[in-house]
Amino acid sequence: MDVKKLLRFFVGLLCVSVFVAGCSSTFKVPQWSGSGFLKKEFLKYNKVAILPFEGDSKGEVSEDFAQAFHERFPQIELVEPNQLLGVFRKEDLYPNRVSEATRRKIQESFGVQALVMGSVYYPSITRWLLQVQIVDAETNEVLGRSLAEIDFMGAEGKKEGCKIAVQYLAPK
Repeated sequence: MDVKKLLRFFVGLLCVSVFVAGCSSTFKVPQWSGSGFLKKEFLKYNKVAILPFEGDSKGEVSEDFAQAFHERFPQIELVEPNQLLGVFRKEDLYPNRVSEATRRKIQESFGVQALVMGSVYYPSITRWLLQVQIVDAETNEVLGRSLAEIDFMGAEGKKEGCKIAVQYLAPK
């Protein structure tokens, strides 16, 4: 085989590789997975507070989750993260760190029966995890959990990821 043909072959192979790599990153299809549960007694609750999510510094995921939650459970009145932050600026509102006193103050101040707490993790540039837990405001009993793994970034990816996390809150 002559050197020019061999060089053209490798240049062609390089061009095809670059084209395929470019297409796969441009047309990446979001991938979702996860799990969850929701106790049936939660469906009798009529007012819930969604706390700001840990790892969500701009509050975008918390807001998208609140919207998806309201669409799925329209009968439940929501107290959104911004409302809570207006009253509870100094308290730690992140999962596993909300004190009993703070939980009771939220319950009394807003008349909620449950708290939704969440965490957002970004293990890579395109992959993120959303973990959500619903607890009874009075007893701290876990009423539901959801874990969604999303392999896609961007505003639409976050909204879809929140919808998926809410879908995993399925009554059992």
